[in-house]
This record gives sequence, structure tokens and C-alpha cells, in this order.
Amino acid sequence: MTVEEKISILVERYCRNRSHFADMIGISPQAVNNWVYRGHIPRRGIEAIIARFPMVDQEWLRGGSTPLPSGPLPLPEDEDDGEEDDRRRDSTVPSKMSAMLVTGLQPTLGDTSQPESREGLIPIQMPRRDIKYVFQCHGDSMLPRIQDGDYVGVGEALGRYEEFRPGDPYLVQTTDGRLMVKMVQDPGPTSPFLLLSTENPNYQLADGGRLAKSEFRTAYRVIMVMRDL
Repeated sequence: MTVEEKISILVERYCRNRSHFADMIGISPQAVNNWVYRGHIPRRGIEAIIARFPMVDQEWLRGGSTPLPSGPLPLPEDEDDGEEDDRRRDSTVPSKMSAMLVTGLQPTLGDTSQPESREGLIPIQMPRRDIKYVFQCHGDSMLPRIQDGDYVGVGEALGRYEEFRPGDPYLVQTTDGRLMVKMVQDPGPTSPFLLLSTENPNYQLADGGRLAKSEFRTAYRVIMVMRDL
């Protein structure tokens, strides 16, 4: 696989275009073009990419055959790794009263790509113990309940066959790394699709809101909507 093909994959998965990719990793667009022209990503470029996208394999960038991960949201399966690990993550935020701010993946929310913000999973203090993760939404599909730029606080990940609550919004994660806040309905075990719906009657979902169950990874029920943090 050529450097141009790899850059194209990174741009398609995480960014709006090549210039946005360059801006995200702190490199000039001309430098990225030079990588493509020369067919080589220098060590400084690899370090910049890994710093911004730690889920990308370094050997893959260097020319190895290791496939690029599908880019799912890197939410920990179990945050309770012991008090010592909690202190190591952030000594200023009590783990039992904090959530993780999910940023840095540039996910598609069905409307627009999430603009660049803080990287990674950032611990933030929250007033409710049941809020595990916080995610910023962009777009108008969930108006008037959720506005462009609002933050949603979500709970623990639901199981694959969890019964969705009618009318409740969920942060849905797909197997290819997409994130979207939508309402979800499971028509039953015989249906190969989940049905997504929105609050905004003027918003049209692709494929009529059908999401193949094979593309569904998990969902997080929205507990709280916040205008700011």
C-alpha cells in the first residue's frame, strides 16, 4: 500500500480532507504532499500521526502489512482498575465522580464531522455517578432536544441485544467507528436491521434509518444533555 493510499484512508476515516488532516497533526499541507510525492512518511510525521491518532499502528505507517484498526471508540470495558490506576489517570479528579470526555476521533454524527477538540479520553468531574462518558454532538438531527454543540452524558454500554427504551436517545457506536446520537428500535430477532429515528421531523436519515445489526457495536443511553461543560 502506498503512502498516498494510507493518507487517504486516514483522511476518510478521521478527517474532512487532507488539509484538515495536516492541521490536526500539526503539519503543513505541503509537508503531507511531500510525503505522498516521496512515498515515505518521516519519523517526525509518524510521531505526529500517532500522537493525534494513537489507535493507528506505527508499523502500518512505516510500511508494514499490519491492517489499520477499524477505529472504534476506545472506551474502556472496566474503568475500575484500582485506586492506584485511578490516581495515575488523573490525580485531581475522583474516579467515582468523574466521566470520560470522548474526543479526538472526528466521528461522523450523521450531519457533520466533529471538529477538532481535546484529544483522547479526558476525565471530567460530573454531578451524577451514573454518567460514564460525555460526548459533544454536532448537527440538527435531534432538535429540539439536543442542539448543535450540546454535550450528552451517557451511562454504561448496553449489551448487543439490550431492549432499547422507546423515545430515549442513545449514543450509537458502529463497528467501523461511526458515532451518532439517535433513538433506536429493535424490530425483533428476525430483523437484520435496527431502526434509527430522530427528533427533527425535517431531518432525513440515510437508508431510511436502517442500520444493519452486523454493523452495530454497542450503544450508550443518553442520561443528561448539557449546553456546556
